[in-house]
Amino acid sequence: MSFDEKLLDGKYFYFKDGAQYSEEVFKITREDKPQGNYTFKSEILSRVSNGEFLKVYVDYEVSHQFEPLNVRVKRSLGRRKSTERYIIDTKDRSVYYSFDGADGHNEMEKIVTAKAHIATPSFLTSALMTQAKRIDSAKVTRYAIITSQNLWSYESPFIESEVYVDLKSLVPVELEINGKTLTGTHCIMFEGEKNKFETDFYLSKYFNIPYRAVFPNGIEVRIETLKTYDVEYKNMFK
Repeated sequence: MSFDEKLLDGKYFYFKDGAQYSEEVFKITREDKPQGNYTFKSEILSRVSNGEFLKVYVDYEVSHQFEPLNVRVKRSLGRRKSTERYIIDTKDRSVYYSFDGADGHNEMEKIVTAKAHIATPSFLTSALMTQAKRIDSAKVTRYAIITSQNLWSYESPFIESEVYVDLKSLVPVELEINGKTLTGTHCIMFEGEKNKFETDFYLSKYFNIPYRAVFPNGIEVRIETLKTYDVEYKNMFK
């Protein structure tokens, strides 16, 4: 019988034009067995204009090779609630998707030939695909992504798209966060070949989870706290 070993936990803060508006607490666990799966868990909390809190929970399970297996996103805002789920069969590449919201239960299943990763609201998992396929240092790296437009009610099936990652420096760069000097991999992530929504990312040495990202719409997300539990990674947040 295996159990989940906690590897890491921490918190992100979200800023809009310099003002904090949201936070995300997270943890990463691993099955305590050879080639055990990893699970990335996040809870995102944001206050909306009417004073209510938007809560988003993300559970993202991947194989030891970081292929997505099971992804769940739960949202709540006052009386509104929704849950969407992806179950991926890595053998036949089928993706089962279900959505439960204001209009009841909807589901679909589709073969996705590319090894696609699932886009979620979690900043923690925003660069997770770079663990399954390393960023090419010589050229822009393309990744297949599955996204959903469904929030509170079912609007459409999931969408297959692509994102691109361009490595900006071959050596780690230094960045100052909360008075600490960190070293991270600087890269640019964008949609389509015309650099749509180009975003600066600074990735840590631990699962490539981001330390910081600067979006083109005035939004910045950066790490606030980080604690490691695995002896191998005790000195990561330095």
